[in-house]
Amino acid sequence: MSHNFHIGCINLQISHLLRQIEAKQLHEFLSTNKVLLTYLRLFLAFLKAFWILFVQFPRLDQTEQKTQAIQNWSTETLKILGISVELMGSLDRSASKNSRLIVANHISWLDPLVIQTIEYSVFVAKQEVRDWPVIGWIAKGCDVIFVHRGSPSSARKMVQGLTQAMQKKQCIAGFPEGTSSEGHQVGFFHSNIFEAAMSHSCEVIAVSLRYRDLASKSTTLVPAFVGDTSFIQSLHRVICAPPILVQVVISEPIDSHGHTRRSLAQIAQSKVQSQLALLA
Repeated sequence: MSHNFHIGCINLQISHLLRQIEAKQLHEFLSTNKVLLTYLRLFLAFLKAFWILFVQFPRLDQTEQKTQAIQNWSTETLKILGISVELMGSLDRSASKNSRLIVANHISWLDPLVIQTIEYSVFVAKQEVRDWPVIGWIAKGCDVIFVHRGSPSSARKMVQGLTQAMQKKQCIAGFPEGTSSEGHQVGFFHSNIFEAAMSHSCEVIAVSLRYRDLASKSTTLVPAFVGDTSFIQSLHRVICAPPILVQVVISEPIDSHGHTRRSLAQIAQSKVQSQLALLA
């Protein structure tokens, strides 16, 4: 009887171990397939972007229809990537018929998508983005203004491009730090992008971004696009990560009247820093 009892205990232990192995394998299977499914949904989203930009846009007469299509696509793409947006503050929609400049701290390639969900904007981006797979084509389709860092002639062309966008009453947006970071500190704000805002006397909106793990609410570095990480590597890291929350703080409008581009840059940088301090 004692012998049978020991055999029974061993059988129970083996059964329990097999269940653990099966549960682990099932978890790995579901995790792998979740990633593959996300890639598939993202591929379809990119196809939709090409359809919107190169097929649908030429047929749309109303600017509002175009901007809404891009905003909807940005919202859907963030959802596919597991990114939720928490908005603190708001933009004055009564002033949306006039151009405005949105500036923000820069952490990730996700930042423009986040801002597009709030306000459709013509972005300034580094020249390298033009050569990114898929993203480069989408950026060109969205009239992104590319700039060579450290090139005075490219900076002048950037200001010209921004001026043309403002003449069309479009909102423009950019990241005056000129590079992305992990988001712990706000880097020095370069003033070139503020030239167009100053010359058109349009308002400036300072936006602060912080990414957090959705469950724990702790700051996450997963979206940070820094160092030698390639776009593909960063994309895969975001797709494999748990759901992410991005907190977006929007400042009160900064009146550009009476300012130099340097003073505007300093005020905007200070606002972004103070808003991030509130999220600490």
